[in-house]
Amino acid sequence: MSTQSIWRAVARQAEVWARLAVVQEFAARLPRNTSGTSAGVRGRLQRMQAGGMNIGGKPLRAGSSVRYARAIPFPGVEDDCSEGDWTAWVRTADRVEAAHRQTIAWLRSRLPGYPMIPAPQISADTALATTEFTYRLGWHPQERAAGFQFRSCPPTAASILGADRQQEQALAETARQMSTALMGSPEWSRLARAREALDGEARAALGAARTRLRRRLSPEALDACEPALAVKRDQYRRVVLSEELEALSGPAREYADAFDGADLLVETAASDVFGQLALYGAVTRLAGIRDVDLDPGQSRSVHFSVDDEIWMVPGQLVRLDDDLITEVVRLTEVSLSLTPADGARLRVTGEILPGSDEAQIV
Repeated sequence: MSTQSIWRAVARQAEVWARLAVVQEFAARLPRNTSGTSAGVRGRLQRMQAGGMNIGGKPLRAGSSVRYARAIPFPGVEDDCSEGDWTAWVRTADRVEAAHRQTIAWLRSRLPGYPMIPAPQISADTALATTEFTYRLGWHPQERAAGFQFRSCPPTAASILGADRQQEQALAETARQMSTALMGSPEWSRLARAREALDGEARAALGAARTRLRRRLSPEALDACEPALAVKRDQYRRVVLSEELEALSGPAREYADAFDGADLLVETAASDVFGQLALYGAVTRLAGIRDVDLDPGQSRSVHFSVDDEIWMVPGQLVRLDDDLITEVVRLTEVSLSLTPADGARLRVTGEILPGSDEAQIV
């Protein structure tokens, strides 16, 4: 999916963010960074993680995640965490997330054709454009109206993070390095070619898809499908979008697919992988893994088993004790099984990050 230059840029940017006081304050309470207690802020976050909010896997979205989670009853959450401590931590999480989202919006402003992007995926109230719960790192209309494409770096991210002058310069420089690496990727080039290939018929097809999506994802349509449950509403959004994309063909379909590739690259590299390195530091090294399976063909998926006492979450970065897999693996699924022969074991699926071995992500 990516190249060595992207992972090097991710690692450099993560080093800069990790040295910021507000980032350190935020990271210190994350469950993987705190041992020996299940009380206080850490305990509340653990319960939210167990309840389905992947705070550990996508920590840079924790501010948003905990707000969604607070709408769900978690037994015992209110009993062991000082509201003062909780409010202070959430305020810190919000600052880090706001700076991160602005950085992502600035990186997206480098996409070919920005801000005039006809992709159906960012039509109103899709999973990428909703203000409700979503598993994706959303686009917001106000970001595309902010003129980020004319700015040499994210304009206020450093201020939000409380950076000093030297840190501000480092934040700007590493953001530009990330932008350069992304713009040199195959995904970016594919999107540029697909945009150039759009003719009147293809643009009309994309416009018609956006029109249908606005109708099918209207508040009335969403409420008719599911009036309250956030995950089901998100699932409905994804199903409807998938149906509309499947109906496209020719240059319109190629453009939509190319947009998916470029946008997912930004989300995976500049948010998910970056967040793991900035907030947790070194990649987890797993020894004694077994039952390793690689998907056939060009797939970059790997499946393996590990001992159950190792706590892992989707999104976590690991290196495997296996001579055939030297790259970093980003976990995508973790499941627990119990058998009479083996007892408890974790079965894990991960995405191999090509080029991450040469980039020396540690």
